Amino acid sequence: MAQFFSIHPDNPQQRLVKQAAQILRDGGVIAYPTDSCYALGCHIGDKAAMERVRAIRGIDARPTPPSAPK
Repeated sequence: MAQFFSIHPDNPQQRLVKQAAQILRDGGVIAYPTDSCYALGCHIGDKAAMERVRAIRGIDARPTPPSAPK
């Protein structure tokens, strides 16, 4: 289930900040604006949430080894 929060940048609404933090603690994934695009985030210790971020981005959990020099 998706939810959209518009949190004021200069005067953040405490209720919305607490609700967003609870979503993260419950394993949710968030998208938040940066100066050039949006980024995805989750609780760093939640492996299932990290896997969801990888799935959304379409990347493998294992890094690709570098190419052999030519």
